[in-house]
Amino acid sequence: MTKESKDYGKSVKAKLLNLSKVEGLPYQPLLIRYVQERLLYRLAQSKYKNRFYLKGGALLYAYKQLKARPTLDIDFLGSSINNDKKIIEEAFSEICGISCKEDGTVFDTDSIETEEINENRVYKGIRLRVAAQLDTVRQKIAMDIGFGDVITPEPQELEYPLLLDELPAVSIMAYSLETVVAEKFQAMIELSENNSRMKDFYDLYTLLHNTLDSDMLEKAIHATLKNRGTKYEENHPLFSDDFPKNPQFQMLWKGFRKKIRKTEPDFETAVSLIKERLFPYWEKYKEQ
Repeated sequence: MTKESKDYGKSVKAKLLNLSKVEGLPYQPLLIRYVQERLLYRLAQSKYKNRFYLKGGALLYAYKQLKARPTLDIDFLGSSINNDKKIIEEAFSEICGISCKEDGTVFDTDSIETEEINENRVYKGIRLRVAAQLDTVRQKIAMDIGFGDVITPEPQELEYPLLLDELPAVSIMAYSLETVVAEKFQAMIELSENNSRMKDFYDLYTLLHNTLDSDMLEKAIHATLKNRGTKYEENHPLFSDDFPKNPQFQMLWKGFRKKIRKTEPDFETAVSLIKERLFPYWEKYKEQ
């Protein structure tokens, strides 16, 4: 790390500490968000901008209504790139090697680690970890890269929110909100009563308060269900009156709300909205 990078790093670290105090946010999650943001900046500057589409919690953070839920990793959909570990590692080594002296962040390309992940998908994914240096602080971040999913409509360009306004803007390619809803809904259908992913219920409840194109949402849901091989099931448990009353779900939901420091909604309210908004699309899928 050069002296200039160290000086910028020291200044940025001080600003993040001040932001933590002013906003009343824990410093560590703020630091992780900052490092994620600067990784996304480098992706946006690279030839791989149209090869990795942002999804997951880091994408939802970009929408004001969803800033409350912290995320410790970044999720991407890989497109027009081989899902070979070595190829992905080489791509991110190039991305992380891009310099931006103003952000004071230096990614250690020698620290990159990759492993294959499956998660019951047809195409294997890749989990990648890399360490970044900011002044005297060394912080690791993780990325999960999936393959084989469909985005409806096409990926859109997104201006990612900056923690420090004076830094260069971050313009990346990302999922549509309709596809975010579609994938979370498909996971709920697939997992049914074995679902422990409370964040998906919370995210869907929040997303469904946004203005979404109903025709496009229907297309996204049906395209995702079909692409992932999901079969229509009559009287699916997700839509039953007993589903939100499950004591196990109630306990998991209570723990999740405590983790994200939210007191609302209760689980029955969240599931009720999901059922109200998405059940019609599920019934129409029967005709596909």
